[in-house]
Amino acid sequence: MLPTNVGKVLFAIASGSDLTKLEIKKRTALSMSTVLSSVDELVRRGLVTMGERRVERGGKPHAVINVHPDRRTYGISYKSGVLTAYAMGLRGEGKESLFREPQPTRSPSESVSDLVRDLSKKAPAPTAIGLALNGEYRDSIAQDISQHFGVPVILTTNTASVAYRALWQGGRLPLAVIGLGQSVKCAVWDREMRAFDLGDLPSSPAFASSDGCRALLSASKVEAALRDARFDDIFTVESGKVIPCRTQGAYARALALSIASLCRMVCRMLQPSELLLFGEYLSAGFFDRIKSLADLPGELRLLDLSREDFAQGAASCALIERVLS
Repeated sequence: MLPTNVGKVLFAIASGSDLTKLEIKKRTALSMSTVLSSVDELVRRGLVTMGERRVERGGKPHAVINVHPDRRTYGISYKSGVLTAYAMGLRGEGKESLFREPQPTRSPSESVSDLVRDLSKKAPAPTAIGLALNGEYRDSIAQDISQHFGVPVILTTNTASVAYRALWQGGRLPLAVIGLGQSVKCAVWDREMRAFDLGDLPSSPAFASSDGCRALLSASKVEAALRDARFDDIFTVESGKVIPCRTQGAYARALALSIASLCRMVCRMLQPSELLLFGEYLSAGFFDRIKSLADLPGELRLLDLSREDFAQGAASCALIERVLS
């Protein structure tokens, strides 16, 4: 990772174009000697380039500094059965991407390595890699990838990658993201990134099982309930009473109330300026119902995300945590 002042200088360069050292000094509020030594360090690491800006009327050209155009961070995500790889420039701009279904004859680590290797045939080699992966193999995959390609690798989740992507695109801090996928997760950016697994929180509606009640917010449980229209073991709370959900309409109302309550709880705990929500079963109409029930003082937004967006977030994570930090 870069020393703090060097990271500040690199961030300033990545946020601008054709900057002089004096302009970098103004943007960072660092001393000129610190700017000069930081630029020298970034040139040595191959992260920035030096050029010249011609001056009108034949004056002496100014030395200008830009991020290196051939440096990339990679983001790898796994979503809906597909691995996605995304290459990002040091300004945070998208460059190249690949999609692939994992091969059953290849291990998870081999599948990710194959994808990174194939992306490197289209794009310059990565400076760092972000992996948005869940599951028991993620730590070993990260270790294998780091050793194989010789670059820093940082692990994140799909929900956290959405928060990194939102931050890079101008999200206001503190910023929180709730992801309603196969499990329920939350990520929040204030002074640093924090992630929480909310999958075991009791919620309404809930389903009954031998070991008590569990939340019914995961995509798989919602899909099963709506597909089979069986609500025998699904319950909600109305007027302080636990009652069964007997129809799809009753289930949808209870589900909207449950998500709205979750949003209120996150806002009370974390007090974000923005709360972003995404999920595989969240339509625009259903989100409008949630928003009216939540009645939050801050902004609540629904994100419509593609597989590439999660990989882009993972690349943003690698850029922020391993290049600009």
